[in-house]
Amino acid sequence: MTDGTVRSHAQGMAADKVLAATGRTPEDWYARIDAADGRTIGHPAIVTWLVDQGVDSWWAQGVTIGYEQARGLRIPGQRSDGSFAVSASRQVPGEREAVLDGIVPVFTEAFGFPPTSESRGGKRPSARWTFPDRESVLLNTEDGSRADTVRIAVQRERLTGPERMPDAKAELQGLLAGL
Repeated sequence: MTDGTVRSHAQGMAADKVLAATGRTPEDWYARIDAADGRTIGHPAIVTWLVDQGVDSWWAQGVTIGYEQARGLRIPGQRSDGSFAVSASRQVPGEREAVLDGIVPVFTEAFGFPPTSESRGGKRPSARWTFPDRESVLLNTEDGSRADTVRIAVQRERLTGPERMPDAKAELQGLLAGL
């Protein structure tokens, strides 16, 4: 997907940051993953191999996604299971659970039904709406980058194909903009 709906992993994960965190550049890792049969062993095995090489698990996921995109094994927005997802976020003043309490009714009205699940407490109070076609929306709230702010992160998951991504992304952005 090159229309800008979803950034490629290379656009979101700078090579210098990968080098600083893992001791190697993405291209060096990609060559090593190729040598470890990365094109055929699959996502979980690549992540495990990277962790075995001493890469932190979060960075191992990122390097693996970057590798898969660079080698044409998946496109931006595609998950390892073949489905697609888009996300949007916004930072607002407030407290996590209070912000979630204010957002849930907005999303419920837009979707026409209440959340199928909610998780309260902890670092990321959340709500999920699951649609009959198995697509779902996951909304998380977490502490923002500034004091007394909350970051709202929302994902539309299990999209059936890349053609759904632009409309799904626009819907999420519109809902967040209306808050």
